[in-house]
Amino acid sequence: MRIKGRTIKRTVFVWIAAVLLFSCNKQPNEEPMKIEWDKIGSEGLQGDLTKGVSAAYAALLEGQLIVAGGANFPGKLGFEGGAKAFYDEILSYDPANGFWKVIGKLPQPSAYGVSVPIPGGALWIGGNTATESLASCYKVSLQENSIGSQNDKELTPGVEWAPFLSLPATMDNFSGCAIGATVYVAGGNVNGIPSNTLHSINLENDSTWTELPPFPGLPRVQPVMAAVEEKGKTYLYLLGGFFGGDTEREPGMAIDVLRYDPDVRSWEKMGEQVDPDTGEAFSLGGATTMPVDNRYILCLGGVNHDIFLDAITTQYKIARDTSLTEEEKRERNHEFSSHYMTQPIDYYRFNTECRVFDTKTGEWSTIDRTHNAARAGTTLVWKGYTFYAVQGELKPGVRSPETWKGEIIVQ
Repeated sequence: MRIKGRTIKRTVFVWIAAVLLFSCNKQPNEEPMKIEWDKIGSEGLQGDLTKGVSAAYAALLEGQLIVAGGANFPGKLGFEGGAKAFYDEILSYDPANGFWKVIGKLPQPSAYGVSVPIPGGALWIGGNTATESLASCYKVSLQENSIGSQNDKELTPGVEWAPFLSLPATMDNFSGCAIGATVYVAGGNVNGIPSNTLHSINLENDSTWTELPPFPGLPRVQPVMAAVEEKGKTYLYLLGGFFGGDTEREPGMAIDVLRYDPDVRSWEKMGEQVDPDTGEAFSLGGATTMPVDNRYILCLGGVNHDIFLDAITTQYKIARDTSLTEEEKRERNHEFSSHYMTQPIDYYRFNTECRVFDTKTGEWSTIDRTHNAARAGTTLVWKGYTFYAVQGELKPGVRSPETWKGEIIVQ
């Protein structure tokens, strides 16, 4: 019995020692990256642009930040009888002097399109005006010899326009990205209807847009998309978006992370938008994304999952309540909007989390929590590890004129 007892004690001691050794050597979880933020001023913005816009077009052209269009409510909100305003100004930001300057005009005031970086410039695609959705596309680049030195303050960048092949349908509130010379666009409102569509065009070889297999699940309005290379192949990732419902389906928030393989033209589910700490689903509707190191997808901003879903579901049910007259429906909607649209910014809980999806492991991590990112309808442009988050919506109907520059520091 004595020998047996010693054996048990020795075994327990070794086990405890191993646990303690492991615990001492274990390092705290390190996030894959962090962000250093720097606010860009709004000096130079004029008129109603000083109130900020959402859903602008933007590009980094040879390192120069260019922003165009966008929309806001300069006066009353919609339910109060106000109208959303659209803009046609093209602005350039001068970092040396901290100043915005108008350098041109869009063909018409518009917003809610897609800005895709391409070799030599950018492609500004689709969107809508105050009266119609658009199918137009333009190649955008800087005019030659238009970049001045810091000592040449009179020389301002100019933008060159080249009309490009129009989309096969009008599109707004959709997503886009590029793999080399091939541009992809997905989701959004296509001919005014929430869609599951995917189209592509090769800038060098194609004479028309190609319709590709639609993505599965809910139609997605305001989704986000990024391209990531894995083992020599480049895939498209589609995240976020929402669906306002139709005659057969109620509203929903898209939380499946989908991957598209251009070689075999097929979609597959790679994960879900679920916070690993809380176990709760989160939204990326109205968010922005960018790829990092051909492995990670950085996601910034977007609306709160539960609050936004409750809002669109309430409006959906009012619209389809057959017991109400049209006048009663208008009264119910006005009553709802009077409450929902007039709450303080914190009520809406736009995402302060800066989340990263690891395409290698399928896991999410939160690398920062900041009100700098808590916006919807921000336009994100980037080069390498530097990005600009351009303006956006702080709450329904209220924009911010602030643009944030971010530097990604990979751990």
